[in-house]
Parts: sequence; C-alpha cells; structure tokens
Amino acid sequence: MDNGTAQLSAAVGRGPREAGSRATHLLLLSLAMATVVAVLVGGGNLAIALAPVLAALVLAALWLTPLRYTLAALLALSWCLEAPSDVFADGRIHTPWEMLGRLLWGKLNLVIPFSPLVMTGFDLLALFLFIAVVHRHVQKSTVDRVGWVDTPGPLGTCALLSVAAVVWMSVYGLARGGSFRFILWQSVRWFYLPIVYAFMRQGLRGAQDARLLGKVVLGAGLFRAAEAIALRFKFPSIQLMSHATSHHDSVLFAACVAILAALVLEMPSRRNVRLFAALVPLYVWGMVANNRRVVWTELALVAVVFWLVTPWRPLKIRLARLAVWSVVPLLLYGRVGWNSQSGVFTPVQKVRSMVDSKRDASTLWRDLENFNLVFTYADNPLLGTGFGHPFVEKVKLPDVTAAYELEPYVPHNSVLGLWAFGGLLGFSLLWALFPMGIFFAVRAYRWARTPEERVTALSALAVQICYIMQGYIDLGFGTWGSVFTVAASYALVGKMCVANGAWGRAGARRPAVWAVPFAVPAAEPSHAAEALEGTLSVLSRTWPRRGSPPTP
Repeated sequence: MDNGTAQLSAAVGRGPREAGSRATHLLLLSLAMATVVAVLVGGGNLAIALAPVLAALVLAALWLTPLRYTLAALLALSWCLEAPSDVFADGRIHTPWEMLGRLLWGKLNLVIPFSPLVMTGFDLLALFLFIAVVHRHVQKSTVDRVGWVDTPGPLGTCALLSVAAVVWMSVYGLARGGSFRFILWQSVRWFYLPIVYAFMRQGLRGAQDARLLGKVVLGAGLFRAAEAIALRFKFPSIQLMSHATSHHDSVLFAACVAILAALVLEMPSRRNVRLFAALVPLYVWGMVANNRRVVWTELALVAVVFWLVTPWRPLKIRLARLAVWSVVPLLLYGRVGWNSQSGVFTPVQKVRSMVDSKRDASTLWRDLENFNLVFTYADNPLLGTGFGHPFVEKVKLPDVTAAYELEPYVPHNSVLGLWAFGGLLGFSLLWALFPMGIFFAVRAYRWARTPEERVTALSALAVQICYIMQGYIDLGFGTWGSVFTVAASYALVGKMCVANGAWGRAGARRPAVWAVPFAVPAAEPSHAAEALEGTLSVLSRTWPRRGSPPTP
C-alpha cells in the first residue's frame, strides 16, 4: 500500500514537469518552423531570418519582467519612435529607428504585405501583456503586487464610460448611414487612453514609481529636443521644414519644463535649481526649433494652474510683486510690437498669430472650421451626427481632401469635433475622464505627505492640461506619447489618493498638508486653491468607493 502510494505520488510529481517539457519542446519546434518560414519568405535576408528568434526573446523578457518596467519602456518608445501619422520633420528625414516605429505604432499591413494585418504592433503587444497579466493573477504572482495600491473606482468607471461613448457614437453614426471606414479612423484613437490606463493601473505600484516615469519623460524630452535642434540646423528655413519633429512634441516639451518647475517649487535645493537651469534652456531650444505656437500656450496655462493650486510661499509672493510691477511695461511692449516685424518683438508676433485671424491664414482656417463645428452641433445638440459623418461646411473651406482625406471627419479642434459628432450625450460620456483625472491630481496634491508626492501631483496635472490644450487646438488626442503619459498620470495620482487616505479609506483624517516642513516657511493655501478643491470635492462626496463611506 505504501509502495503504491509512493509510486502514485512520484507519477503525479512527474506530471507537471513532463507537461512543461512538452510545452517547451512545442515552443522550440514552433520557433524552428517560424525561422524556416522567415528564411524562405525573406529570400535569405539575415534580419528577417533572425526576426522570430528576436521576437521570442523579447516576448520571454516581457513575460518575466515586472509590468512597470515594460510600461516605462513603452512610454519612452512612444515619444522617441515616430509613428507614421506624425509627419515627422515634414517627411524630409527618415531616422534609423523609423521602421521600429512603423512596426509598433502603425498598421502592420503597411510594413508586411498581408492585408488582414490591419492592427498595429502595439495591439498585438497589448494582447500579449493582457494574457501575461491574467496569468499572473491566476498564479497569484507577486511580481507586480509588492507595494501595489489600487486606483479609485471613478477613474475606472469614467474610462469605461469613454469606451461606451465611442461605441455608441460609432453605432449611432453607422445607423444614420455613416461611412464605416471613417468611423474606424474617428473612433480608434479614443480607445487607447482607457486601454493604456488599465495597464498602468495594473503595472504601477504607486507614488514610488513616479521617479522612474519622471526620468523617462525628461530623458525622452532631451532626446526629442536634440533631434529638433539638429534637424533645424540642417533645415533652417521654416518654409522648407515647418516643424522639426512632430506637432504633439509640444506636450512633451511643456511637460518636461513643468516637471522641473514643480521640482524647484516643491523641493527647492541647489541641485534642483542647477538641474532646472541646465535642462530648461535645452527644452526651450527644442520648442523654438520645432516652431509650434501651441507649446507656449500650454506653458502659460500650466503656469496659471500652478499659481492657483500652490500655496502662498515667499517665492510666490515675490513673483506676484514682480508680475504687478511688470504689467505696464508688458502692455507697452505688446502695444509697440503689435505691428512691428522686428525680431525683438517675436513673442508679440507669436501671440498675434494665434489670436488675429487676419494676420495668420492658419488661424483663419481654424476659426472658420470652429464655426462649422459649432453649426454642426447646433443642428443636433443632443446626439450629434455620430461618427462616420463629416461636419457641415456652413462656410465653405478650401478642399484639401486630395492631400488629407480625413479633414471633414477629424478636424483640428478635437474638442469641438466631439461636440459636433457626439452631441451632449456622447461628449459628456467620453469627456468625463478628463475632469476626473484633474480632480484626482488636485486632490493628490492637497493630500500629499511628502515633497516628492507634491511634485508628482503637479507634474500629472500639467501633463493633463497640456494634453487637453493640444486636443483643443490641433489634433492632439490619441497621439501615442501623450496617451502613455496621461494614462500614467491618472494611475499615479489615483494611487496616491488611495494610499494617502484622500479617497475611499474609512475614518481617514486629512493630514496637515501645509504644515509639512519646506526649505522656506510654509503658508496657508490660496483662496483659489481652496475654492477649486471645494468645487471638485462635491463630486467626491457623490461618488464614494464601493463599501466605503463618503470621503471627508
């Protein structure tokens, strides 16, 4: 009896090992067959022949690596690898890593001549990562769970609402006779922010991962700034190359400056001041080389929001006094330079080109396009037109569909476009995620326990503001770098709120945020900041976490 039991136990013990051995042999056989196919298809090309082996090594590394490192790598690649839709450097330069960007961010059938491959490389990678996450949950793996904190429920709810809104606008537009082809173009870019947020929620542990992501963003900004500066030296003419890298790099450059500004504001030290002084000129140089006006608007708006949210400290008091004394000189400077073409008044000319449509043809185009979008919305304010329909041209615009077929379906102003295509219902459902993210960023700042957490909250707030501004002005929503950065900001501030007791923790008491020691004496919060949180906290009381009482 004992011998039989021992033999049975030995057989059972060999079972999993034998099953694993069979799986290994099957994988090796599949890899060998894929390599043979690659050699035959590639005609002996070494790169194509090695592709299956390299892909297998990458997938094996992704399977074993903590998800946060994979997401950090994808965050870097989303900014550093140009996507086919970026129109990088006006198409005049093709970098050595362009092919990797096309494989990861573009449709695979544009690289691999196989028409069914309509998905991007990231779509397949996301599916693989989803399987890896499910496997880790089933196996109760701790590789991503040590120190892990969940995000607040409303963020996930709003992410799902945005997906539901896109589905609704697509089905409604198709039912009204919309073009399925254009529905795909309009809808697909809205799906990625909720998807990437879901991965960030799973992979990021909490505020302890903010330093890693911050370094990735700053490093990507330096890389892009170096590219922009080098390309502008090669093509100094704005007429020959209007922008040096891509339009949405404005979000990256502005976010990098905001991160460094938050460091100086919340952690004033000689090291951080030196870091600010060394890096900000490079980012500004990249902005000038890239020649995009919206980046200055984003920086100005971030500065205003930082002013409203942060408390009155000695530095802010000195800046307020300086601003008061500067009003009259700045007004005189603007008045004198309004009609001047001198290089001394370049900032004034930038401002005028953005607000005076008679001065700038691009601004005039956008004003007329905005008028048409408002007219389209007014025709059906509740439900909109649905996706798959062009906006109504009440004022006829020049026909550019031969060069840009999507112009009537994907307007420059994506915010007004949402109102036109989704109406009040679609816009409200899809847009809910953006104010919710800002709410948690402000709340995370107010409840932060350390200077590092305050830097993280301010940086996340800046990223979200820049993203919304980019979408309002020029096709900013759905761009890869911005999506990964904003999704990470949502996850970080949400986890900070849960960890700090700012959301969903019964009996949590509000910490004395403003009593945390600073390098300078702390002050009471500004009235604007109090008013802002007071307004936003109304929503928090009406949306408590499941099983918990309303937040204080």
